[in-house]
Amino acid sequence: MNTDYKIRRAESKDDGKRLHDLFQEVFHPEEVGVLAETMFHHLPGMTKESWFIAEEKATGRVVSAFALIPWAWEMEGVPLKVAEMGIVGTLEAHRGKGLMRLLNKEFNQALADEGVDLAVIQGIPGFYHRFGFHYAVEMENHINLHLDVLPGKIENPRFEFRRAGVEDIPFLMQKDEAYRSAYAIAVKRTEANWRYLFSESLKTEYGSEFWVMTDRKREVSHYIRVALNGFGKGLIVSEVSEGIDEGAAQEILSFCKGKALERDKPYVRLNLHRESTLGKIARSMGAPESLPYAWQVKMVDKEAFLKRMAPVLERRLAESLFPSYTGTLRLNLFDSGIDLAWQDGKLHHIGPATGEDCDAMVSMTDDLFALLCLGHRSWQEIRHIRPDIFPDLLYVDPAVCPASGRTARLVDALFPKRMSWVYCQY
Repeated sequence: MNTDYKIRRAESKDDGKRLHDLFQEVFHPEEVGVLAETMFHHLPGMTKESWFIAEEKATGRVVSAFALIPWAWEMEGVPLKVAEMGIVGTLEAHRGKGLMRLLNKEFNQALADEGVDLAVIQGIPGFYHRFGFHYAVEMENHINLHLDVLPGKIENPRFEFRRAGVEDIPFLMQKDEAYRSAYAIAVKRTEANWRYLFSESLKTEYGSEFWVMTDRKREVSHYIRVALNGFGKGLIVSEVSEGIDEGAAQEILSFCKGKALERDKPYVRLNLHRESTLGKIARSMGAPESLPYAWQVKMVDKEAFLKRMAPVLERRLAESLFPSYTGTLRLNLFDSGIDLAWQDGKLHHIGPATGEDCDAMVSMTDDLFALLCLGHRSWQEIRHIRPDIFPDLLYVDPAVCPASGRTARLVDALFPKRMSWVYCQY
């Protein structure tokens, strides 16, 4: 163990300034220190204990840190307690000393103590796998539309656009309900989250402006979110309310073109799901097919997560070819396993795999579990590049005859590919 450093949580308001200084240096010229200090003092749900710090004993300087940012996600209506490992940074002179490993150990203990369902990170590629994070929920899309393909000024428009304010929060929360219904995994934002977006968030590089669309009857109908900064040179549209039609979509695109011209932006970037209404319209206009990044996800307790998912799994089975299924489906992780015991279409037991008897089995390596369970990919898609996922006993016990695809159909029903998208709460 490295004895040159003290691993601790933030303890006082002074740590907010010290974190600011750390992240300003690590991420210069980006103003990440401003984001960290703002979140330290104002983000709903954050406490001083949410910050994990490595302090050099000889100097007392904070040299590495990150935050546990609390989120409330939903999976098909089931609430999930989510913790983001966010704003991760280490001073260059202190890298390669195992500080992230020490901090991550403390983080893992906090996840267990607080009953977190999923830990997530938006971090750099290729680094966080070693800490158990794997890509499992889409994010950060780049559907780019050049201005010359966007509609100009609309004659006789149905809508007027105005900047939204705190008085629009009830409307925005109502629209959030429609958004969560449209996606398997989505974020649930409270009134406090929305107030933060209209206040403290605007002081950071993550700030956004929200625009509401009022119709001729002066009723608010839709909204869009436009980032004030963000990655790339385009005008970034990061939210559009559900339920827009073709006409509303054209007026949104016309409005965005106008804002891009005002702000000297060469294109409009839709940071939206490619199957969203505006995403599909943009692709039909010639926007290239994008390859979105993804949240990296760590299952804190696989068995506990499946128990949390039980209402979702039962609902999926009821709508499948197996509404009254009785039997045991085993999730074989090679080093361990989890049995899902069903009786007349209801889950009556979820626990460690025991004995040899099971009616069906899907095998996968540990790192593929979140990918399948969260609906990021179907098992068939995963199998194209990872043959060590298969829904049968054939490769484990060659004496067993394949069940003519029955097991595969059961896995398809319980763990289908789903459309998920998480809007940012800060």
